[in-house]
Amino acid sequence: MSTDSNLARTITLTLMRALPAAALLVLSPRIGNAEELEVSPLVERSPATGEKLFTKLGGTGTGLGFVNPLEKDHPRALLYHSPWAAGGVALGDLDRDGRLDVFLAGGPGNNALYIQTAPWKFEDVAGDAGVAGGDAWAGGSGMVDIDGDGDLDIMVCNYDSPVQVFLNDGSGRKFVDRAAAMGLAVTDASLMPFFADYDRDGDLDLYLLTNRLEDPDGRPEKPPVVMVDGKPRIKPGFEKYYFLKQTAANKWEADLGGRPDYLFRNDGPGTAGVPRFTDVTAAAGMTERGHGLSAIWWDYDRDGWVDLFVANDFNDPDRLYRNNRDGTFTDVAADHLPHTAWFSMGSDLGDMNGDGLFDLFTTDMAATTHYKAKISMGNMSNWRWGLENFWPRQAMRNNFFLNTGTGRFMEIAYLTGLASTDWTWGVRLADLDNDGRNDLFFTNGAARYFNHADLPATAASLIGQTSWDPFKDKEPLKEQNLAFRNLGDLRFENTTTSWGLGHVGVSMGVAQGDLDNDGDLDLVVANLDEPVTVYRNNSGGGNSLRVRLQGRPPNTGAVGAVVTVEAEASGKQVRLANPFTGFQASNDPALHFGLGEDTVVNRLTVRWPGGAVETHEGIAANQLLTLRESPDGVPAEKGENRPTPQFEEVAASVGLRFKHVERPFDDYWNQPLLPGKLSQLGGGLAFGDADGDGDDDLFVAGAAGQSGALFVCGADGAFTRAQGEFAWEADAESEGMTPLWFDVDSDGDLDLFVANGTSEFPGKSRNQQDRIYLNESGDGGLRFVATPILTIPVYGGANGPAVTADFDGDGDLDLFIGGRVVPGEYPVAPGSHLLRNDSRPGEVRFTDVTEAAAPGLRHAGLVTGALFSDATGDGRPDLLLTLEWGPVKLFVNEGDGMTDATASAGLEARSGWWNSITGTDIEGDGDLDYVVMNVGWNTKYGHPKPGKPAVLFYGDMEKTGKKRLVEAKPGKDHREDLLPVRGRSCSSHAMPSLAGKFPTFESFARAHLAEIYTPDCLESAQRFAADTFESGVLVNDGRGKFEWRPFPRMAQASPGYGVVASDLDMDGHPDVCAVQNFYTREPETGLWRGGIGLVLAGSGSGTFTLRSPVESGFVVDGDGKGLALCDLDNDGWPDLVATQNNESIMAFRNRGRPGQSGVAVRLRGPKGNPQGIGARVRVHYSDGSGASGEISGGGGYLSQSAPVLFFARRNADGGAAEKVTVGWPGGREVVVPVPASEPVLVIPHPAL
Repeated sequence: MSTDSNLARTITLTLMRALPAAALLVLSPRIGNAEELEVSPLVERSPATGEKLFTKLGGTGTGLGFVNPLEKDHPRALLYHSPWAAGGVALGDLDRDGRLDVFLAGGPGNNALYIQTAPWKFEDVAGDAGVAGGDAWAGGSGMVDIDGDGDLDIMVCNYDSPVQVFLNDGSGRKFVDRAAAMGLAVTDASLMPFFADYDRDGDLDLYLLTNRLEDPDGRPEKPPVVMVDGKPRIKPGFEKYYFLKQTAANKWEADLGGRPDYLFRNDGPGTAGVPRFTDVTAAAGMTERGHGLSAIWWDYDRDGWVDLFVANDFNDPDRLYRNNRDGTFTDVAADHLPHTAWFSMGSDLGDMNGDGLFDLFTTDMAATTHYKAKISMGNMSNWRWGLENFWPRQAMRNNFFLNTGTGRFMEIAYLTGLASTDWTWGVRLADLDNDGRNDLFFTNGAARYFNHADLPATAASLIGQTSWDPFKDKEPLKEQNLAFRNLGDLRFENTTTSWGLGHVGVSMGVAQGDLDNDGDLDLVVANLDEPVTVYRNNSGGGNSLRVRLQGRPPNTGAVGAVVTVEAEASGKQVRLANPFTGFQASNDPALHFGLGEDTVVNRLTVRWPGGAVETHEGIAANQLLTLRESPDGVPAEKGENRPTPQFEEVAASVGLRFKHVERPFDDYWNQPLLPGKLSQLGGGLAFGDADGDGDDDLFVAGAAGQSGALFVCGADGAFTRAQGEFAWEADAESEGMTPLWFDVDSDGDLDLFVANGTSEFPGKSRNQQDRIYLNESGDGGLRFVATPILTIPVYGGANGPAVTADFDGDGDLDLFIGGRVVPGEYPVAPGSHLLRNDSRPGEVRFTDVTEAAAPGLRHAGLVTGALFSDATGDGRPDLLLTLEWGPVKLFVNEGDGMTDATASAGLEARSGWWNSITGTDIEGDGDLDYVVMNVGWNTKYGHPKPGKPAVLFYGDMEKTGKKRLVEAKPGKDHREDLLPVRGRSCSSHAMPSLAGKFPTFESFARAHLAEIYTPDCLESAQRFAADTFESGVLVNDGRGKFEWRPFPRMAQASPGYGVVASDLDMDGHPDVCAVQNFYTREPETGLWRGGIGLVLAGSGSGTFTLRSPVESGFVVDGDGKGLALCDLDNDGWPDLVATQNNESIMAFRNRGRPGQSGVAVRLRGPKGNPQGIGARVRVHYSDGSGASGEISGGGGYLSQSAPVLFFARRNADGGAAEKVTVGWPGGREVVVPVPASEPVLVIPHPAL
């Protein structure tokens, strides 16, 4: 055995033989203390017989016949409208005979304690053992060695009765309640105990989760509110039942309120001979109230100190409490979680993609069918303020938080098909089929259909009644439990039926454990008004390993330890020794690892709660491995080794301090059913040499009411916000979208163009006017002067993208301006424009030649992105457009005009919600391919496809002369069978006639679109459809014909906006980088904030691999919009600058990659085009390969990168860069050698 006292112990285990049910091990070399490890075989499983994976075992055969009855007239029946309805489940070996026992919390009846006396035979000993509970109505319970004597005790949470802590005498059949002596006999809305050693003193502390107390007399006739010093307060005597809920900026109302939770510090044995706990809730900073339903202790930031996640019901915010290591906690949910569930219920932790990081799943009540979704969507007006203002935002659906390792979590529930699982209480993330991947199991149902929109329980109706009374004579909401198998790559298959887990009823708490010691996980589910369900796992195949940890007393269960196993086929798996996760569940403390076909675990690593680390190698499968923590274990000096990321965020350190600030605007006032706001689509950015000193300066566009800003780059690479005479400051009222630097008047310096557009002003408002600012800088300093207002014609709409190129070949740069939207008339497009530059010295003039030079371009659609690029390889710039509700369009430059070649290019068939486009040569074949960003698959709109698109109608739906928007989705069975996306409440608010036509929510829920709006109205309306939501690459055959290749699935986790393509890692293959998210969909939909930005590594063959953000360091978790390439430090490596809507600019310096280097190619062109916009550059390598790029005048999303291209000095095959060929606009070509070491190569035009 080799020992490093500072880092870890390594124990090598040599495999002698492996059998399906047992394995023998010999330790080699011999362990110094053999008592620290114990091996025992598992019970042999029967071969798979083709039956379902799980068998439901009845109470008659097992003795587990416990029932929590529904007694609707019980004095405490109000608890059926609460999480106490069916009680919790706890598993553990109480009598230490090697078999799991089961504790079930009772409501109107007693608790039950089932001791397993033989395989699958249980005996209820609760009464004799002293744990029946008396008259208390119990909720969750936990099995834990709270007194550190080596056996499991039982803690039971009760509603409005003292918490009970039953200490085990060691037999598992005799217990004594010592809660009072421990200081834990809390009388409150206690729901569930969660244990962890938060202060790292070696004993277990307690977080006591509460929900709410309800007045048994019902609501008072008058709201229990008084005014104190002009502010509303809850009346004395009512504080424990009610709180003030904010419903508007200055409006509050009394509502049933959650209770504060409790944090108890374990101060060790007291005078009574048992641990004494101290309430440190206030001192720890955890005093917030909430309707707690589940919690998890875990070290989310991997600093060695456990943190805490708390899931709260209703609109109480979920909490992510960071452990400050000094006994205090800070809620950092807003900093790390993109949003949370609205009615957060169950939660669980597990590594769902095999990257060794714990992911987090929280459940809600999102319906699995259109019908159920629409009858549970009641009047949303009372909730709207919160949906628009709470932070983090809340959305009524499950949340699947994917741990990126950066501290920021992605949210991917829609992408994985797991956003909606009905009224879900419990969720288990566990490997149910032993294939090495964690699956999911959900428990569903409710005592009544409490959120049925036609059965509203208003404050007025509850006067003198509890929240149960209006529903007590209704039927229960029985729903099917659900199971999903993990197929890998975060793909999940609904296996509810094939696994035999589709019980229909009211199921709440669920615990997992190996009840028969055969190496697979069984399940115990608490049901309401029917016997508890016990599922025996029948998996005949799939190897596994069970690990039982014995920690140093008093934390004998090693709660908080992390175990990682690595095997050949099943890869890396990680488990947390924490049985207290989720809703009212205490799981088998032993850790389970499914191994699939692996018969050997190559490496097993334990990080004990105190920080000591030990490693074991060569472990045979199919056994129970018991590991005992060494009494002299030393904590590792350092935490996990993390790679140095390639990019480093440096905005503040290089002087780029700018925050885009939007002012409030109600886009929904005129169009109440607008899918998303159109007033917050900016802002853009542009790099160009504004002061003529040879480096790249930066202009950042401002929001409406905010001036844009120019940042000048100094000789040291730092930026300074420029001072001077800037005409754009007088135009601050306009919303800047796309800025462009180019030589408007052919005098050799760069002028600035800014496309403006927003829904905040009428289409022909002066504030919608695009602007040109001429560069008249000189010795007196920087000076930019506005050209006359009509230099760019007024068009009557809000513009978005703009790009520049010499489309007519006359030596100066022309403009394309894309029409984004007509304010107040979405989705009407305002028209787009091709402007020929007819300027001359002393006169700036642009002529609109759209109709003559580009037929069809004017009415291309809702243009979101544009790019001038030579797609056909004939030396002339063609025009590519991305559209919302349309395809990517191609207008080919024929020399005397532009022709719409979208159909012949193979682009017509894919209609999407495209956002942006950029060009690159992904295969190194010399032609340009195009990266296009789309909305992705992580939205409520799902995965549209041809024949089943997302649909939007715009027309007069009520025959009143007022046009309205109607979103539609395909029905389940027929493409023509459209259903409404929006519910009755918001639809009837916009179209009042619907309330009379559909007097109930149920009638609306059963109606198809044509029944709601009539076929005539739908046929006369404008119809828009989109069937492609993936982002990806259009691969060019060199002649302007394209093959579609979508990006990897995880790149579809959020809408993509700003995008660039360049060789970021200098391996000779272009990579892709993009910013993501969209914050301003309508409030019920919530934020599209699943992404944190992405980097895709190119292979050179047209495929891409998603790089980990831990490795890339590129993290933009806000409302990403613009993205531009630049070289901040002139080292020849591509750097990045990103803008965010309503947030600060970000800049990323490329640290480079070891052993690789690059060369940055810049061009110096003549007056009229000094940047060389439109030039094609190709680097030739010694192995005959090449890499190509093009200097573009704007692209991506509202962005203009610096006029520089980045190439590797040596490609992935070892080829060295030898020469550079430049094809200039106009047809001239030059060839220059690649310098030996200079990071920047400047190539002048032949005429200079």
